[in-house]
Amino acid sequence: MRGLFTWLIIYAGIVLPISSESNNNLQENANQLSYQSNSAPNDYGWVQDIVGIDEEAFNYVDGSDPDLELYVKNAFFTDVALSPDGKHLAFQSKSDDFTEGLLVANTEVYFSSGIEKATIAKAAMENKPDSDLGVRALYLCDFNWVSNKLILVEVCGKRYDFIQGEIFQNFGIFKLFNIETKEFRNFLYPLEPAPSKGSATFADRFKVATFISRYDDEHVLMSVPINKRGFRYAHLRKIRFDKRGVKPNGTDIYVSEEPCQFKVGYKVNSFCNTPFIFILDKDKKPALTFSSDLDGIYAHYADKNTTKIDIDLEDYSPIGVKDGNLWLADTSGIGQHGVSVLNLKNKKISQVNPADCHSVLSSMNSLNDPVPYAYGMECDGKKEIIVFDQQNRDAQLLQQLAASFPDKTVGFGNWTDSNDKALLQVSDSSSISEVFMLDLSKGQLRFVGTASNVPKDKLHKNETRSFTTFDDEKIYGFLTKPKGEVKRLIVYIHGGPYGIRDFDEFDPIEQYLASQGAAVLKVNYRGSGGYGKNFMEDAYRQWGGTLLDDIAAATIATQKELGLSRDDTCAFGASYGGYAALAMAYKYDDLYECVAGGMGVYDMKILRDGSDESIYTYQDNYEEIAEKHWGNDMAQLTDFSPVFNAEKMNSRILMWHGLQDQISPIVHMDLMKEALDEAGVPYQAFTMSKLGHTFGRPDDIKAHAPVLKDFLFNEL
Repeated sequence: MRGLFTWLIIYAGIVLPISSESNNNLQENANQLSYQSNSAPNDYGWVQDIVGIDEEAFNYVDGSDPDLELYVKNAFFTDVALSPDGKHLAFQSKSDDFTEGLLVANTEVYFSSGIEKATIAKAAMENKPDSDLGVRALYLCDFNWVSNKLILVEVCGKRYDFIQGEIFQNFGIFKLFNIETKEFRNFLYPLEPAPSKGSATFADRFKVATFISRYDDEHVLMSVPINKRGFRYAHLRKIRFDKRGVKPNGTDIYVSEEPCQFKVGYKVNSFCNTPFIFILDKDKKPALTFSSDLDGIYAHYADKNTTKIDIDLEDYSPIGVKDGNLWLADTSGIGQHGVSVLNLKNKKISQVNPADCHSVLSSMNSLNDPVPYAYGMECDGKKEIIVFDQQNRDAQLLQQLAASFPDKTVGFGNWTDSNDKALLQVSDSSSISEVFMLDLSKGQLRFVGTASNVPKDKLHKNETRSFTTFDDEKIYGFLTKPKGEVKRLIVYIHGGPYGIRDFDEFDPIEQYLASQGAAVLKVNYRGSGGYGKNFMEDAYRQWGGTLLDDIAAATIATQKELGLSRDDTCAFGASYGGYAALAMAYKYDDLYECVAGGMGVYDMKILRDGSDESIYTYQDNYEEIAEKHWGNDMAQLTDFSPVFNAEKMNSRILMWHGLQDQISPIVHMDLMKEALDEAGVPYQAFTMSKLGHTFGRPDDIKAHAPVLKDFLFNEL
């Protein structure tokens, strides 16, 4: 949507002309948003243990592949928010060297003169380690306008999660950015210094504040868990912006009488630190709080006794309370897959979204309304907006605007305090993310900008597909076609495998392969997130069984659709996708001419017993996790392990791994190489010495993506 274009929408019976501004030189001034660093030298030099590949193939020459450089370049912004009075826009950005920051622009000057003249304040953050908290790097992970001049910035660190892999974790570190004085200062820090006299445990000193809500121009509402008698109790606290020091000191609004955490130790139960630990009413007063114990998660009225509502909410995330109903997001894995309501009077839970809808994509709330009026969901695999309140003004606006953006994820950001302006965010694989400002007072929809560096004619759309499995179940996926002739079918298998899923969203590797002539198939096989708990849990212990069968069924259907054969088809993925690609070389070698696996687990026996020494093996409940996900059937684990089936592999094979990978340790690729060598099966491989469980930064991807592309197109 570069350039000038118009729509007409109907609102309250009036025809409004909706005009879009150009991107106002946002692209030309992207260095102001992303604090760009100088590019790295051409000689990459981070590759070792290369097998069957010319070492020079990894030394990317700048300018040699303009498409690849476009796809891997960082977005111009990762988030945009409108100030409460609508006078300023705040952009969050991230540069190639991982410096992150905020840029604040005057809204009207931005639309009239562009980002350079409109910029009034910038704040950048270096991602340095925190040795006290044991965090290797801190990141700017979220921000909220808490007044017309103050932005509350949340700083997070990375941790490892069994389902999600590397994720950002809330440590209770917050900074305040004053857009008038340009001061970017520390506000809250979770760890108090050790006392000079006596002693205090780490748990006593560690108090992770969690953002609950903007309150007024002088205060913010935070939840602060306090350790008492071996348990933690949530305190809803009003904290002044001008307080001294970084302790989470303030005025207690409500103190829970029930512990939010059932055991205190060095590893703090993070349930106390969830944003829904307190649910507020429309007047920002506490209505409910929550507790956790060994049996489940429970809601409590925010009354004098913290009265318990005796119904287990372990499979739900609370959203808001209104008219005697607690709205809940149905959760499994990492995603929401439905919306339910708990009637606080009769204690019954009812799902309110249609039965054929799943995979929540977005949630919309009106100003000062604690419950959503609409959700963006997939219904039978297709994007739809599910409206719960048809009389709601914002719901009517959203439905009318969404008609101009078919098959895209559409939603409003925050409304201004005057309730007349909001940001409209539109995203999918073919647009990445585009932001507009709806101004009802002027009857305008103005184009704020696009996060994309890639021209629209070089972006490829994820087309929704549904497939029938070998046992007559329905699964979903996406097929991305090149602009011209289809040269190859590449089945791009997502990681996880449990709880993760593919969406219609930008992926630089997928887009790059499509630009080279590949049709790229992504399959949400059983075990994927977003489709409900049963869909995920029914696939436990089926790494090399049902999951691969589902991918194979989708591959066969797509080969028929495109008129392609085994000779034109490859499987490719990373993490579980890397495992699945290698397993396909003997499970379904009649479908795949080649397989490419990155960061994969190839010996399920050492995964099961923990002897591969992944980061998860150090968890106290590792045995419980391993039993649930992989079981103890040694014959099955052997059959599911590529290491023990190397002699059966009949596809071309490429493997790569990060030497710093703590999730799938390098021992898995070492054992796979040994097995292939012993079986006399040819393969190609390389190790990225500075990478962990990730494709890496743009320079990393530029080093290995051309090698991967040449292999998949049989040109390596």
